[in-house]
Amino acid sequence: MDVILHIGAHRTGTSSLQAWLMQNEEVLADTGTAVWGPERTRAGLFAGLIKRPDLVNGEDERAARRAATRIRMEIDRLEEAGVQRLIVSEENVMGTMPVCLDHATLYPDLRGRLDRVAEAFGPHLTGVALSVRRSDQWWASVLAVAQARGADAPGARLLDRLAQHPRSWRRVVQVVRSAFGLPVTVWSFEGLLGAHAAQLRAMAPGAGLPSGLYEQHCVRNAAPRVAARGQGAPATGGNTRYMPFSTRQRGEMTLRYLEDLAWLRSAPPGVVYVEMDAETPGAHPGMAAEEEGLFHDEQKRGLG
Repeated sequence: MDVILHIGAHRTGTSSLQAWLMQNEEVLADTGTAVWGPERTRAGLFAGLIKRPDLVNGEDERAARRAATRIRMEIDRLEEAGVQRLIVSEENVMGTMPVCLDHATLYPDLRGRLDRVAEAFGPHLTGVALSVRRSDQWWASVLAVAQARGADAPGARLLDRLAQHPRSWRRVVQVVRSAFGLPVTVWSFEGLLGAHAAQLRAMAPGAGLPSGLYEQHCVRNAAPRVAARGQGAPATGGNTRYMPFSTRQRGEMTLRYLEDLAWLRSAPPGVVYVEMDAETPGAHPGMAAEEEGLFHDEQKRGLG
């Protein structure tokens, strides 16, 4: 049985995909595909696994061992029942947005977090998937969520650091590949947002998609609108979104993102990049797109 772990990233349509998978859970089951989303992973299944590595204590380690036993027993049970593939979707495996903001970089404690999850799944895991997004839009979305939760508007120093930090999505993908030692499937937020069937095919190419799948292209949790505060030009209505970065900063960030995409297109060993398919004929990395927002946020707050 194939076990594919979808790890996010945050603010790249993850909650929309999770909602679609759960809405179609019974239909997908008819073709041998089982789904574990946040409703399952955050109900105790991942207890002890998702925590900042520097805060892990003895009780967390014991809980992680119990979680590993539960995960492997559940996978064995599904395999015995004839399930052909299991999709596990949990973006907090990568870390949390507050930690990214605290360190002003993409998932600074990624490797330590992934090592714990990789150990829990053991040899059952067969693949990993994640999505990436234009850096200026990703950070603007993260900052909008932070302000909606009560954080101050970002200052010029933080914005400069976010714009200039060298850690890129390329490095994130490399860390994921190294931690799991498995094929990593990647797609862009701009290319496959809302194309949930295409995302499922990217994760599980052998999965037959049944008839009767519904709410394709649904979008969950758009980033909250932010009142005009601090540097930048926040949304004032219509389709304008919060964007605190200057034109120069956005240009620098977009250039690095395009370099990331060029690297992904070069097919580095162990990485499969899915840019678009027939369902998204006009997709382009530079396009703005609707996004997810605060779905599951109450649960996420407890996963530091």
